[in-house]
Amino acid sequence: MAELRLALDDVYSWEERAPSQLWMTQPIGNGEVETYTWAEAMDQVRRMAAHLKSLDLEPGSHIGLISKNCAHFIFADLAIWMAGYVSVALYPTLNADTIDYILDHSESKLLFVGKLDGWDEVQKGIPSGMRCISLPLAPDNDYESWNSITSRTEPMQGKVSRKPEEAAIIVYTSGSTGRPKGVVHSFGAISASVDGAEEVFHATDRDRMLSYLPLAHVFERYFVETQGFRSGMQLFFAESLDTFVADLNRAQPTIFLSVPRLWLQAAPAHPAPQSRDQEEGPDGPWASTCAARGQRLGADPA
Repeated sequence: MAELRLALDDVYSWEERAPSQLWMTQPIGNGEVETYTWAEAMDQVRRMAAHLKSLDLEPGSHIGLISKNCAHFIFADLAIWMAGYVSVALYPTLNADTIDYILDHSESKLLFVGKLDGWDEVQKGIPSGMRCISLPLAPDNDYESWNSITSRTEPMQGKVSRKPEEAAIIVYTSGSTGRPKGVVHSFGAISASVDGAEEVFHATDRDRMLSYLPLAHVFERYFVETQGFRSGMQLFFAESLDTFVADLNRAQPTIFLSVPRLWLQAAPAHPAPQSRDQEEGPDGPWASTCAARGQRLGADPA
């Protein structure tokens, strides 16, 4: 049986063989974006991993993460894993009571606070005394910031490995039928799912995806985040619902995933594209057509 390629192994591979290749594009408001190559991203990840390791938490400790989709959500995941811990992502739309419950039930030792709407409600759910780190794009708060930590911390060296049976993430259910339930996913389980995604999408580093479904959900976590680690595809983020069409046109994704509700709303209005070559530029109808049909476009991007 072939040895599993785990998430961190995939990331180290791209960091080593394509350090200057563009990985992520993050909108920061007013039509502006920040971009990250593999080397730039991993420099930040390694610095935060070193900081987390310096806190001397027990190996396998649980670290909370509440944020809308953004580059630093994924950076935080990687830093947590490199430091030897487990990532516990919370939906950014949860109410204060549920946030408090999950942080207590998961025994999270620290919380990353990222890009959020409704900060007043979220803040009420964070237990007093909980150590927090503020990600870029987070609402104004008094927590120590990601940038201040990474600017003063030397990057962790080497290729920290995790075992397939080790826990990587705990995914909590929405709580619609009672208290949320935490489901533990190992590094091996994630790797096996990425193997399956490879057989379906055949994604490469020439592909592009837009991340907009919640990264706290296992679907986006597996098929966008960790599949991206394996394929090396360029990853773009949506800024907001109001800018979604502009975000989609910026990304011009070659693979687009969504939920049935979006397909049912959009599909009757748009014919299926036959090839990526049919696009009419970033201001044309290609983005809405792609979103309507969800088809894996035939031609590779230039």
